[in-house]
Amino acid sequence: MAGHQGPDDVTVTERNRATMEGLLNQPMILAQEWQKCTTKVELKQALYDFWRENVPLAYTSNELSVPEEDQLCHDKLLDPLEWFICNGDPKIVIQQLKKTDSPPQLCGRVFKMGEPTYSCRDCAMDPTCVLCIECFQKSNHKSHRYRMNTSGGGGYCDCGDIEAWKSDPYCSLHQPNPEKPSQVHDPLDHIPLDMQSYASALFCILLHYCCDTLQQEDPEVPIEELRSKSMGDTYCTMLFNDEIHTYEQVIDTLKKAVGCTAKEAVEFATIVDREGRSTVRNGPYKDCERARTIIKRNTSHHDAKPLKVHVMHTTVVAHQTYALRLLSWLSEVATYADGLRQLLCQELMKTFHGSEDTILEQLMLQDTKLWKVARIQWHKVFMCTLLMDMEYKKQFAIMFTKHYSQILHDFAEDDHDHAVSVTSLSVQIYTVPTVSRMLITEHNLLAVILKTFVNYTQKYIEANKGKFHFLRMNVNGLRRFQYVLIDLRYILSNKPDEWSSAVRERVMEGIVHLLDLLSAMHGMDQVVRQVGQHIEIEPEWETAFNLQIKLGPCLTLLLDWCSSDRSLLLSAYRATMTALRKSFDPCPDKEIEVASHKTQCLEYNVSVKPVTVHCTLVRFLAGLQLELGKYNLSYFSDGLLPQHPLSPVELLEEPLRTQVLMAQVYATMWRRNGYSLLNQIYYYQNVTCQREMYDKDIIMLQSCACMMDTNEFLIRALDRFKLVRFLTTEFETSSTPEDIQLRAQGLTIMEEFLHLMIVLVSERYVPGVGQVTNTDRVRREVLHQLYINPLSHSEIVKALPKDHCHETGVEEVINSVANFKKPVGTNGKGLYEIKPECVREYSPFFYHYSRVDQSKSEEQQRKRMKLDKDELVCPPLPPLPSLNFKNLAHLLDSDVFIHVVRTVIRRTASHIRQIFSEHSIHRALYLIGLALLEEKRHTSMGEDFHFIDKAAKGDPSLLSMLQSLTGNSTAEPHKELLAWVLKIIAELQLSKGKMNAPPPSSSKEGSKEDKEKQEADRKKKADIAQKRRSHLMDQMKAMQKSFIRQNPEFFEETSISAREERLASSSIDSVDMVSMAAAEMRPYSYVALGPMQTLAVQEDVPKVTCILCMEESDIRLDGESLVLPMFVQRSTVLSKARDKDFGDPDEIEPLFVDAHLSWGVHTGTCGHIMHADCWRGYFESLVTKEKRRTFRFNNNLSYDLSRQQYLCPLCKTISNTVIPLIPSLQGLIPEEERVMTITSFPEWLNIVKGIVRSGPIPIQQSSPEAVDLSTTSAEGSSVDMEEPCAGLLPPVGITGKWTDPKQSGFEMLHGTGLLETLGDAASQTIQQLETLGDAASQKLHKFYNLLHGKSFSFSKSVQEMIRMYSKAAYTVGLGVMPNDENERVPILSWNVCAYTIQATELLLRSKGKPLFGEMSSRQTEGLKALVRFAVVNTFYHKQNHVQKHTVRLLSVLSAEHTHSGPSILDLDLFSLLASICLSCATVPKNDKTAGLKTTITNLPIEGQHAMRATFTAHLIQILLTAQIQSHVDEESFMEQDGASNQQAEAMLRAYIAVRELAGITDDVKPNAWTLFNHVRTSCLPFLRCSAIFFRFITGVSTPSELKGLCMDEVEPLCGYLALPSDLSSLVSDDQDSSMQELIRAWCQHPDLRSQLNDPDANIIRFPIQINQLIDLPEDYSDLMNNVSLFTCPKASGAQSDSRAPALCLICGAVVCSQSYCCQTEIDGETVGACTAHSMTCGAGVGLYLRVRECQLLMMSAKNKGCVHQTPYLDEYGEPDLNLRRGNPLHLSHEHYSHLHETWLSHSIPSQVAHRLEANITLLTIDWQNL
Repeated sequence: MAGHQGPDDVTVTERNRATMEGLLNQPMILAQEWQKCTTKVELKQALYDFWRENVPLAYTSNELSVPEEDQLCHDKLLDPLEWFICNGDPKIVIQQLKKTDSPPQLCGRVFKMGEPTYSCRDCAMDPTCVLCIECFQKSNHKSHRYRMNTSGGGGYCDCGDIEAWKSDPYCSLHQPNPEKPSQVHDPLDHIPLDMQSYASALFCILLHYCCDTLQQEDPEVPIEELRSKSMGDTYCTMLFNDEIHTYEQVIDTLKKAVGCTAKEAVEFATIVDREGRSTVRNGPYKDCERARTIIKRNTSHHDAKPLKVHVMHTTVVAHQTYALRLLSWLSEVATYADGLRQLLCQELMKTFHGSEDTILEQLMLQDTKLWKVARIQWHKVFMCTLLMDMEYKKQFAIMFTKHYSQILHDFAEDDHDHAVSVTSLSVQIYTVPTVSRMLITEHNLLAVILKTFVNYTQKYIEANKGKFHFLRMNVNGLRRFQYVLIDLRYILSNKPDEWSSAVRERVMEGIVHLLDLLSAMHGMDQVVRQVGQHIEIEPEWETAFNLQIKLGPCLTLLLDWCSSDRSLLLSAYRATMTALRKSFDPCPDKEIEVASHKTQCLEYNVSVKPVTVHCTLVRFLAGLQLELGKYNLSYFSDGLLPQHPLSPVELLEEPLRTQVLMAQVYATMWRRNGYSLLNQIYYYQNVTCQREMYDKDIIMLQSCACMMDTNEFLIRALDRFKLVRFLTTEFETSSTPEDIQLRAQGLTIMEEFLHLMIVLVSERYVPGVGQVTNTDRVRREVLHQLYINPLSHSEIVKALPKDHCHETGVEEVINSVANFKKPVGTNGKGLYEIKPECVREYSPFFYHYSRVDQSKSEEQQRKRMKLDKDELVCPPLPPLPSLNFKNLAHLLDSDVFIHVVRTVIRRTASHIRQIFSEHSIHRALYLIGLALLEEKRHTSMGEDFHFIDKAAKGDPSLLSMLQSLTGNSTAEPHKELLAWVLKIIAELQLSKGKMNAPPPSSSKEGSKEDKEKQEADRKKKADIAQKRRSHLMDQMKAMQKSFIRQNPEFFEETSISAREERLASSSIDSVDMVSMAAAEMRPYSYVALGPMQTLAVQEDVPKVTCILCMEESDIRLDGESLVLPMFVQRSTVLSKARDKDFGDPDEIEPLFVDAHLSWGVHTGTCGHIMHADCWRGYFESLVTKEKRRTFRFNNNLSYDLSRQQYLCPLCKTISNTVIPLIPSLQGLIPEEERVMTITSFPEWLNIVKGIVRSGPIPIQQSSPEAVDLSTTSAEGSSVDMEEPCAGLLPPVGITGKWTDPKQSGFEMLHGTGLLETLGDAASQTIQQLETLGDAASQKLHKFYNLLHGKSFSFSKSVQEMIRMYSKAAYTVGLGVMPNDENERVPILSWNVCAYTIQATELLLRSKGKPLFGEMSSRQTEGLKALVRFAVVNTFYHKQNHVQKHTVRLLSVLSAEHTHSGPSILDLDLFSLLASICLSCATVPKNDKTAGLKTTITNLPIEGQHAMRATFTAHLIQILLTAQIQSHVDEESFMEQDGASNQQAEAMLRAYIAVRELAGITDDVKPNAWTLFNHVRTSCLPFLRCSAIFFRFITGVSTPSELKGLCMDEVEPLCGYLALPSDLSSLVSDDQDSSMQELIRAWCQHPDLRSQLNDPDANIIRFPIQINQLIDLPEDYSDLMNNVSLFTCPKASGAQSDSRAPALCLICGAVVCSQSYCCQTEIDGETVGACTAHSMTCGAGVGLYLRVRECQLLMMSAKNKGCVHQTPYLDEYGEPDLNLRRGNPLHLSHEHYSHLHETWLSHSIPSQVAHRLEANITLLTIDWQNL
């Protein structure tokens, strides 16, 4: 039955229906209809009816941000609202409003995630005051000391906020206009009344709509006002985010619950993490409920909180999505005009549905019920409205403080990050001075915050003790609740300027609550010494220290507050004393006597009773007591103390117990208490906690020492350390078990007691203790840190305590104590070294030294004393004490002190075992030195100090015992300090006129007998040591002679090899002298090609040492192979088309290398040589070891064994194959057998034409024979010789001429001497074999070739290594499985050789190094092995495949066939040259040996012709692609001679002719000389690569011009390569007709003309520039700002910002790193965006700069990478990982150039492997997910 409707409802409904049907596309008309509503209720009904029908139609995907839906929402749903508010065209109205608007000066830009922020260290009130990049660039703060960081999202720019800055609050963009009066009028005056009415009503409706829909409790149905009549069964399962479950848990659960794929589950999980929720199932309610049940069940194991998941109606989801879009729109509307913002603020402050709470309060209290994006959108509304206006900010702060307790309790129970909680907005209000002071005074803010924290922590207090007791299982909420302490720090950062009674009262209320907290902390985590057995379970201690660390800055700030007002200080002191009295446990006392002084001491044995390091109340009281001196107050001042105060004896007790605990721990008395106690002691003294823990204990002890009699203080201290009996004479002879145990531990405790004495007396560098400033304190800290060793700026800052603004004050003092040493190279960093004049201030017992630091400093002191004999060892004089600490120095002239040091000195002088030590005598002498310095000071000031007087008393006296220490072996390490002490004593005695005591010199004379005795002892010991050394040397000589007799052959071989090395070096020198003389006689002394080839200097067969077995071996072909480790990798370093797809590996055609070099295969080596068998055994051992590894440790290697990777056994360089070492190719054939067949270049072109025309010749397989004539290696292994093949030309004979294949076997063997030797029977047998046919004849020919001349053979070991490297080049280069039968296998070997040579040449050219002079040994040995391998390797593949490739290669050089292949613009011609030469294209082949001989013999001629042909083609490339301006440098033109001008003119004519052949018309003719220079420059890389190639093939040395820097390399290169120096002659019309025909064919290729005429064609133009890494801005902040604009390509909406954008330094692309959102699938494996991008951009190698983390990532494979230092450094030469320090960073061009060199040299895989080996933690990172 239909419900009843009233007349008004019918009218509204019909109006909306008409609107929806006819006016939906007209926002203006729709707005006019709404404006006809007379009341807010009617308008609400109209809007709700409109939304009820249209919102579900606009949002159908159930996702938050779909661009199409957002656009539809803007056009159909939001535009009518803007028309409604503006009552006209929104664009026009808004523009008019902005003209008349007077917005506040506050910038208010809300930061996006990752956006750079800046805080001025000089001007900001606190570190939370930040600027956006635009305001910072336009402000004066840019020239100040500033700190930069990246925003985590949220927060806004504080530019224009005068309370956020001490000076310069405005940038130039927000500077107030002096001509325009300040804003005093109401912003609403600029808003028309009708617009105010419409906006106010609409804002009210929208805010209520958003609240209702987003906070809807029943998600299965919409709220009643939005519920349509018919609702289908369309539901969705909505999964919500939490911070408990991991990505993997969510992904696994989704795959089970909704049956999705892993990829879909990853997408769901990514959306949930980014947006806060995601739809994982759409469908009927039954299906969605089933999915919800499964998710709940699978995530609630082990009592864990399950994932939050709801079944929601799609209509509800649509309205919630629209509500989020409305909130974003409201934030935008608030920026249109200040009046609109005011109206929106007013509506936020109105009540919510008639309740007592306002809309704002409702949102604060319901914040934890919203999901991530909903919270963020509401917070953005608050920041764009309420927080932009001071009055509304105060109202917001009042409401926030009102509900502070509830908000924080809800946050503690929540599971979302603090950044997306409403609690994160506290920083926007509590850091504002006027707001925080107002809240303190009027709303008791301090008490509210502290009471909130105290109330929450009550559940952690033990009922019977009243102290905190934390357990590991229940502290998660406390960790979240500690954000209260951060809020407290914000408030305390703004100290009141004036103190009123109201402020004092409110602050005191807060202090009372703080004392409740400190009382609960005081005495927590007590420990009792374990005696019988080791503690079983380590107690929880971290929470207490985390609480102390968070509370420490607040205590420091509060003490500063108390010190600024006398009345507050007195009240706080009394309240703290009262609270401490309640916490103090009384103890019985007893009488102790030491040195005739008696005193009552409290009975407490630290080694038996409970003790703690947490004495918070005492330390807070120590801080207050330190401030009393500022007002001339002390403990004994009238009216200061409350009733029943603690006496100095009681105040002393707990800090002293902590010092005793430390001493006993160092004496190993607490070993059974485990590591928890050691960690507490460490953090107690660590810089993190020392300021509020250790330092305050020392201050309290110093204060008590000044309030008590010094003798009583020391007696109580000795009693607490249990040293009273230890100092007695009875103890020295006692043998009771108790005394024996005390003797073992008492010595260390005694040392710690003396150390404490030094600290109490000398550490006066705290303002209030000594007459010093805070700058003096920091200076002393820095000085002592630098004394140990030089430190970088970051290390110094890390070692110093920080204030609430994270400042250390180091910049103010560092230059006064240290000199800065700039970093050297790219691996160092700038260091500060202590100035020599500051060394005198060093104290080895500096109280902030750890025990390790103290040992290091003393070692450093000893080193300095060895270098500088005048190095002072005396203690530095402490500063004057303040009034309340004036008696501190009198500890040193007390009777008990004299007794203690006298006992230590006496025991040392008497050598009483086990109760004296070197450390104790050092401390005693140091204390005596301090006493002497104090006596000198007091004497000069006319004050009493009686150390000398008291030290002279007694029998023996302390002074006499000191004199007796001279020459004592125990005191020997400190003889300089002892001498100084005696010297000062003499000076003081002289100044006081006490000459009755003998001076130190007289004492020395008096002890002459003792000295003689000591000298005799020393001589006796020295004689014994000398005899022992002589005996040992005799033994060693005997052992050496015995070893030589047993191993004579080893030393004989060693001497012979050494002699040979000397002879070899001398011969090399003589060859060089001859070469240099010859070079002076002719212009080009070395020619590698052609008939005029220079005779190569024959290399002696070198002996090399295997790095595994350390045996020396020769490089031979017929023995065991020697190999070099090689790393083969795909590369795009030379690519000029980086975005080109690699294509299907099985379909790639690698024969013709693309001119763009879009990809290639590079190989490199470390240069270390191994035997093939040794390497094989090493690799097999790695495989075996990996198989034994447990499964959970798999893949934790820096190399991938599945890809045949391993590390060089010596240098740990990564490799994946080996290459055999082959001796010099020329040395394989005797010189008398090397007879070249000389052909002219035209003849060679005709041969090429004939070969291409005839095509590949099928190979005839010979029938198997019983007789096998294969050669046998020296090792006896049979060599697998391939079948003879019908070559392109007849087989070669012994003289190098072509032999007649019809020649009989008898004729062939006649003359060899074989038949004559074997006799007539052999001759008859040969004649009979000839009658058997062609098969036997072929065998005879083969047998002849083996016998004749110097034959060379390949052992199986060498052949196996040749095939191994060839297989590696094929599989890695193409990314395919091994297949030796594939026809592309030989091609990859040629391409690897060419690409590696090009990469090496490019690297040398980029570094400005000569071609051969500075090539490293690794490069030389690697290229030599590679080129020689490539020549030999051709003959180890099927010759029909090689012939097929040969014909295709030569077709480029055949005028008749060049059109059938690619045009020369598409070819890399050096790769073509290398392939033609290495394939032996025009060299005849018979069998393997003969073909290789022929190749080596004829290569100079064939190589010359191939070089000339390909180089001419390269010149044509340059001329066709040249784009030259007509401008010419007249001066350079005039300097040229006539011959050069003629060559330039000839080149210009060739340029014109070639372009005419290609059909190119030029309007302007280029200048001839400019063209000539362009051609010479462009062809240089080709010539350099060719020179490297032929250098290692022919073995001909290179000219001296190429071994050093040469202004013009073209001339020597052309001479070396047998090319004419006049390059124009190669392309002129005077050439042979066959060459002209070939040039014409090249220019008229059908593809060439279309390429040249296409303006969009990607044509390679010359000279080819060296690939560079992308240009980076100088300032890192500019880079951060640029990258902050990047959004995730797979996300949109409010959370589309990428969390970790990574900038590819190779191509400049920005991708998401370490994020599931952009994962893709490659070869069936899911990888991250960085990995996927590196596969296409860098062939698997990647260089990424993670901008927000300031982190450089190197990637060498899918699962291998490392973190590297970024090229951005601060002014101290240091990088800033994760921007922890925030110092300004600037680009270091030196580091960036080094990084570029690393990339160019293909060294990134090696760098990654080395870093993975050095840092095992990097192996645990899932690099493939980056």
